[in-house]
Amino acid sequence: MYHSSPFPSTGIEPFEPIFLVDRSPSDAGLLTLRAFDERHHLTRDWAALLGDRRQEERVQHDALALLRQRIYQIVAGYEDANDADRLRHDPALQIVADQKLGEPLGSQPTLSRWENAPSARSLVHLNDALLDQFIRLCGRQVRQRGEILLDIDSTDDPTHGQQQFSFFNGGYNQHMYHPMLIFERHTGCLLSARLRPGNASSHARIVPLLLRLVPRLQAAFPGVPIKLRGDAGFALPLLYEFCEFFGIQYVLGIPANCVFQDRAKPLQKKLKRRYRRTELPQRSFSSFRHRARSWSRQRRICYKAEHTAVGTNLRFLITNLTGRASEVFAFYNDRGECENRIEEFKNGFRADRLSCHRFLANALRLLLHAFAYNLVNLFRLLQLPQAWRSIQIETLRARLFKIGARIRQTARCIRVHLATGWPWQALFGKLALALNTS
Repeated sequence: MYHSSPFPSTGIEPFEPIFLVDRSPSDAGLLTLRAFDERHHLTRDWAALLGDRRQEERVQHDALALLRQRIYQIVAGYEDANDADRLRHDPALQIVADQKLGEPLGSQPTLSRWENAPSARSLVHLNDALLDQFIRLCGRQVRQRGEILLDIDSTDDPTHGQQQFSFFNGGYNQHMYHPMLIFERHTGCLLSARLRPGNASSHARIVPLLLRLVPRLQAAFPGVPIKLRGDAGFALPLLYEFCEFFGIQYVLGIPANCVFQDRAKPLQKKLKRRYRRTELPQRSFSSFRHRARSWSRQRRICYKAEHTAVGTNLRFLITNLTGRASEVFAFYNDRGECENRIEEFKNGFRADRLSCHRFLANALRLLLHAFAYNLVNLFRLLQLPQAWRSIQIETLRARLFKIGARIRQTARCIRVHLATGWPWQALFGKLALALNTS
């Protein structure tokens, strides 16, 4: 029943830690997340979009069980498929995957075969499911706030082997994949996660991706304005035309050029004189209208000029927003929250663990991490108290999900015995009661 391991005395009293062998998991807090999942049938909807071409009579672990196993392992901090060999007998994971206690979950080879099975069409449908569940679960928040704010960004995913479409990217100075991510700012939901080859430009495929999102958002939320932000990597005339055609308000970074710099020279000179007089850092904002040769119309360029001891700094934005240039920059600078979401997605959920050989298998892995992120994000947004909604996954794991337990199966139910000294047991109890009664 037990494994005993002697431990050096601390000088107070000798002690001997005991490792329980029989049904004693360390992630029993995942049961609250699984109850939330069941109420909103999130993983069930995702699994329904994955075709399963295996012979049914030979299948021991269906697609839903494997999907849940993989997603909940990622949430618990076990992002590598190899971890499955150590965790397939974990009773908490067996419960959240709807596996009978004592029956092992899928092994690493089983998971790897499953990850390599989906077609490109299935992956497109899975990506669409991110938006579908946002529309279904976040509609009330969207209507109350009265706007949808899309933050678009790309990120690097270093590769270390012979993955398909892993290429050298000079901007990052490494071999990598170049995923595209689209977040909704106010809810934090990830609406699209598209894996791209390593040599793809920052804006590659952004318009086709938005073409799958924007019409459906406008159909679901008629009259709700959509705004979009992105850095200078998305300074693409086709994107400007797209936003203007669909009535989207946008603010995008745009690289400086000689024309822009000439237009900003009078303000630069003014700030330089003011700095010499006061010896204090100077900053000012302004805007002008401009039409490049490749543009179909004039567009507004906002710019910020700064002069400090190290010299002059210029930043330019292209936008169709009205209002002061300083307000446009304040709105643009708030997109730093998107960087926090990407950091949590990559480091908290380890979304950079794309180590399969096939590109489509790695695209599925990226979506699995996106599902894990959205599952936790929706749990925070819709179920946790207000004070907990800004907590990132590492803290959430430590406080709520990582709790040792002893699991016993009776004739009527499965009993989970938790530690009475657990500091977050009151919150766990409230969540269990709310999820059981609603």
